[in-house]
Amino acid sequence: MKKVCISAISAIVLASPLVTQAESLEYSTTPSSYAPTFDNRWYISPFATYTWADTNRGTDDGAGWGIAGGKPINEWLNLELRATFTNLTSNGDPLDVPQGDFEVGDIALDGLFFLNRGPVQPFLLAGLGAISDDFGCDQTPTNIGANGVPVCESGSSKWSFMAEAGAGVLVPMGEYVSFRVDGRYRYDQNSSELRTNDSFGDWIVTAGIVIPIGTRSAPVTRKYELSADALFGFDEDHLTSTGVSTMNNFANDLSQVSYNSVQVDGHTDPIGSDAYNQGLSERRADTVRTQLVSDGVTSDRITARGFGSTQLKVTPEDCAQATSRAALIACYGPNRRVEVTVEGVVEK
Repeated sequence: MKKVCISAISAIVLASPLVTQAESLEYSTTPSSYAPTFDNRWYISPFATYTWADTNRGTDDGAGWGIAGGKPINEWLNLELRATFTNLTSNGDPLDVPQGDFEVGDIALDGLFFLNRGPVQPFLLAGLGAISDDFGCDQTPTNIGANGVPVCESGSSKWSFMAEAGAGVLVPMGEYVSFRVDGRYRYDQNSSELRTNDSFGDWIVTAGIVIPIGTRSAPVTRKYELSADALFGFDEDHLTSTGVSTMNNFANDLSQVSYNSVQVDGHTDPIGSDAYNQGLSERRADTVRTQLVSDGVTSDRITARGFGSTQLKVTPEDCAQATSRAALIACYGPNRRVEVTVEGVVEK
């Protein structure tokens, strides 16, 4: 029980196209000054282990080693293939029986569920796999030699189902290495009943490093310009059906990358008063933000603001030759726009 409590406490402590209408959307990509902590590279992770063995094994606790390989799937999940080997030997006390030697090897597919991707990254883990128990030396009460020393008889080995769960923490130490430690409980089905007809339950602590493979994708800032005429009716602030479809696809494409923040800016033409245009630009920007949030963009990552007609691309002087209101509206078309800036974009 003491071993179980120590391992449980250890585990707890360790856990402490962005557009569909090309003619109405233009964008540029520039390097971002903010480097996100999410790293999407494949990695390998060699590690050392210490196992508090189930008492039903009849062995001492023991150290081992292993290696994992994996890849971050998104900002919250890593998938990795993990293999571990541990040699659990007899304690050598003839009065402490049953006794024996176990060589334990397991392989599992683990999911690591990150609580954040900051400078210190706690995670929960769970996995399923197979485990090989090589019961190499069986020392039982009937196998005591004349000198009182246990006699080793050949045991057997068997593959069984295994499952594991635990918690840990990852600490990036630089661009190409991170430190990682975790605690986990491993369930061993013991299908061949090598020592007992019960399953085994081991508590394991691992410590190692994570080494990313390849060069990290450089974060960039992407700027998108959407024609307001493709999203809204003239002088309106609710999306048309085409506008809704466009934003649906915009949000879907955003879900294909990792990013830090989204800024939505509304702009109008100079027709009408400054106050009216300011209000219209704010309402349109907020409408776009609301639609993106409803399509899955995290609300605390997206902000909206309006600039009215203060940042014109086509000035009244440029449209001085317009001979009708319709011609003036058409001339001012480039001013009616929504600009979306996505910071810290990294391909998944």
